[in-house]
Amino acid sequence: MTHKKLLLDAFNKAKIENGFNSKSHVTQFLSDYIQEDCGEPYGERILRNKYNDIISNKNEVIELRQFAAESLRNYLGYEKDVIVIDKKELKPEYSSFFVNHKMKLLSVFGIIIILLILIPITINTQRWMVWNDNHYTEVEFDLKKYNANQIKAFNEARILNFTKINPDCETQFFKENGLENLWYGKNHNKTLDFFTSAGLHPHTGKTLKPITVYMIKKYICPDYK
Repeated sequence: MTHKKLLLDAFNKAKIENGFNSKSHVTQFLSDYIQEDCGEPYGERILRNKYNDIISNKNEVIELRQFAAESLRNYLGYEKDVIVIDKKELKPEYSSFFVNHKMKLLSVFGIIIILLILIPITINTQRWMVWNDNHYTEVEFDLKKYNANQIKAFNEARILNFTKINPDCETQFFKENGLENLWYGKNHNKTLDFFTSAGLHPHTGKTLKPITVYMIKKYICPDYK
């Protein structure tokens, strides 16, 4: 049944049963019935304009909001069937939201499907590493074995050169050109950790600082010259 026929039938029934002589009385009655039936407002002016379009043959297709169409069907005592909207058949339970936004929804569903395909591929081809006591170790991506914040993207330089050490007076703190050989940063216990390369502290994520003569004398080797 088309929305056009649904509105005409409801209009004629309201006129006959209530003895209304004007369109305004009929549309006000139907508007009140819709709101009482489904709890959603549907203005009598909208109904009157659509009815005028029908009788003036201004529009071949009349489309009501889905809840309004359902309420008019209830008023007429019709069984649920297929409603024709814009010459396309839609089941009554299909919401007008889906009709109006179906292309956007389909696009979103398409993106979700692509992500569901690509994410596992990316995880399986990407190499990963975790901090293991005093160095980084390459591992398989396994959230059952490691927490998500433990697993980091593989970095060969981190694997080869980044190590936590316990320096002493024999440690070579600087290269021959004067550049640092050691970096430091506080851990969660607020004590210092020392590392053989610049970067971020594996546990706190804070940027490590280059070693200085002051820090060497204060925390590592008081007699350092």
